[in-house]
Amino acid sequence: MQNRRSFPTAPGFLAALLWLITHTLSAAPRHVYLTWQGDTSRTMTVNYQTLEPTEASTVYFDTQSRNGRPGEYRSTAIGTAHQIPGLADGRKIHWVELRGLQPGATYYFIAGDPEHGFTAERKFRTVPSGTQSLRFVVGGDMGISGEGAELLQQSAKLSPAFGVIGGDIAYANDALTNFTRWDVWLDHWATNMITPTGYTVPMVLAIGNHEVRGGTSAFMTNAQFFFQYFAQDNQRSYCTRTFGKNIAMFLLDTGHISPHGGEQAAWLDAQLSVQRKVPYKFAVYHVPLYPSVRGFDGGLSDAGRKAWLPIFDRYHLTTAFEHHDHAFKRTQLLRENQYDPHGTLYLGDGCWGMPARKVDAELRWYEVKTASLQHFWCVDVGRRRVEYRAVNKTGQVFDVYPPGVAGASEAEKVYESLTQPKPAATAKPATP
Repeated sequence: MQNRRSFPTAPGFLAALLWLITHTLSAAPRHVYLTWQGDTSRTMTVNYQTLEPTEASTVYFDTQSRNGRPGEYRSTAIGTAHQIPGLADGRKIHWVELRGLQPGATYYFIAGDPEHGFTAERKFRTVPSGTQSLRFVVGGDMGISGEGAELLQQSAKLSPAFGVIGGDIAYANDALTNFTRWDVWLDHWATNMITPTGYTVPMVLAIGNHEVRGGTSAFMTNAQFFFQYFAQDNQRSYCTRTFGKNIAMFLLDTGHISPHGGEQAAWLDAQLSVQRKVPYKFAVYHVPLYPSVRGFDGGLSDAGRKAWLPIFDRYHLTTAFEHHDHAFKRTQLLRENQYDPHGTLYLGDGCWGMPARKVDAELRWYEVKTASLQHFWCVDVGRRRVEYRAVNKTGQVFDVYPPGVAGASEAEKVYESLTQPKPAATAKPATP
């Protein structure tokens, strides 16, 4: 397993720049990370970057470790390379999709070319194609702080099959001058999202306002880092991924490139209809329909409820993962904008690295819990139910749903210890 390290918070720009300069001295590929463009059981896309003007985009892979020796891997895949116009260092972003893989199998790989060098050998595991139990982690609003790196480390310790990011990733706002923020974030992921048994954790991403120049735009060219760094879906800002036979996941855009309604809402309705028989259907998006910090009425939250709630309710969406507000939240089960025991669970609200914001002193009508706590969600999908656990940067589980499952009572005690105000210290009299 690679050694893990943390990097400075956003004010430490000079340190990030020095780190970048140090790494540019090497011609070997950097920033190796995994995404999916399609079938999660039979494909994997290797993303990596090079600073040298190479045209080769090659991955050698095998079901057995070959210790990084290119000539010994039994399979080869050739991909494509592209650049972001105007980016000062002219780096190449390489996408190589590995196809024809076996479900639930381990693969070892290296990426690069003989002239400029190869990455160290890594390994990944494809998603099983059946009804096997599956674990993933999910959160958003990350940034490049050391606390974000700690949360990633705790995420990897749980050995998830993949990680889901609900937008606001590096807080770079699609500015060309902020490319070092992406470098630090990618290094955080590549070094920290390695499981205890050495597996690189693939990522699945939804777009947030801080991926877009100005927060919203009608043009994908104003979110070029998001679309050019991560091989997912180059045609639109929302997509579907299925994981085995039990999970359908809808990665949505809360009005940053595509409006909630119109084409996106029609697409969502059609996709949920196609996946209606899948037992567990999850939506992941940035701006919450049921916010924990911002106002309930108006804005993108109101637009999301108007466009999506009827669709969520029609197809019995299991859970919506919401972000943007930088707080912890768990709602009641909701349907038709009111409590319903057969409704959808809304979990949020980001804070997978960014500082937590203050929540209301009183719970809103739809909330069961809210708190100013950094966290991510660990989700275990079984054949008969889904279990959700909120985890903080020290690895403490402080919320478990549904009640009564393993660790729920212990988590409640942790939650109380983290949220109840501590008694004020008694002042000592001044020494005469």
